[in-house]
Amino acid sequence: MWVRGLQANGARTFVVAPELPDDIDGIAVHHPNVDPSTRPPARPGLKDHLRDLLLWPDPDIRWARKAMEAARRACPFVPDWIFTTSPPESVHAVGHALKRTWPSARWVVDARDQWMLRPFRAERRQLLRRTLEPVLARHILRKCDAVLAVNEAIAGELASYAPQAAQCVVPHFTENTETPHPFDEATINLVHTGSFKLSDPDVSIDQLMAPFEQATEINPKLRLHLVGRLRDDEVARIHSSPARSRVILHGTVPLDESMQLQAGADALMVAAAKASDAPPGKLTEYRAAGRPILPVGPGSWRRHVDDSTEDQDVRRIGAVTKAVGDTDMTKPATPTEAVAKALQFLATRA
Repeated sequence: MWVRGLQANGARTFVVAPELPDDIDGIAVHHPNVDPSTRPPARPGLKDHLRDLLLWPDPDIRWARKAMEAARRACPFVPDWIFTTSPPESVHAVGHALKRTWPSARWVVDARDQWMLRPFRAERRQLLRRTLEPVLARHILRKCDAVLAVNEAIAGELASYAPQAAQCVVPHFTENTETPHPFDEATINLVHTGSFKLSDPDVSIDQLMAPFEQATEINPKLRLHLVGRLRDDEVARIHSSPARSRVILHGTVPLDESMQLQAGADALMVAAAKASDAPPGKLTEYRAAGRPILPVGPGSWRRHVDDSTEDQDVRRIGAVTKAVGDTDMTKPATPTEAVAKALQFLATRA
């Protein structure tokens, strides 16, 4: 969406990514793990330990090196700006290298997750990594000109690695959809989009399934639509559920189809890790859909959604009725609006 927003604001873009849509100018650099395994993590072997020991800041540094060479070789112009978006954090090594290739360009780090404060990669919780990787982060980011982050917590962490860079919070943004999915009018349809442990290892599908199962005893018309990639053990959890007949698995779908499902839902479900202070980025899409949003599970992140508590989850799910019209929540910025604001900041501060 950054690219769409940049183009809408008149920028010429060239993108390096594992995959590219046909209407985006750039080069696709193959990544061997575009579709991650849905198996639960196995016990680490010797190869895993060597990878964690040798490939810093993460194993995607191997792809990052290929992406760097592809950008140098294929970009048809000298850029004014270089944007690198994490995760994975190794992509910022590309910006570090391209800054040397094009010294007149300014480099913007776009951070979507925390790096070390609440890392998703388990190896970053080891003492050695907690001690040395912040040093590496400061080395990689020492020449970046600006940091854009989706919330204050991420901005604060990145500021400690790149104190020389201008800092700006640019919250998640999304397109709006005008075509809601036509669900069965005889049922109450709850939608959750995205993964659970494949996105955040500290998020359990039980945060959603347990209250939903109890709520179906209150309201048998409830249907839960799960949209996105699930781990094999999460699928097994659903198949063993007493509410299995009321759960519909959609699998991975294109973004526009996902947003149509959100727009047609009677309520949208969101879960996050207990230790997280912020909800996942999908909350932005949910707000654009204009449907009621129900948080499930523990954690202070819930306050960004509403003032409910975990012990109210079953009752609130069971009380969902057919949605009529949009809620009165503030819609998030579109890519054009958000990128325009970011570009204005970069033009005056970076």
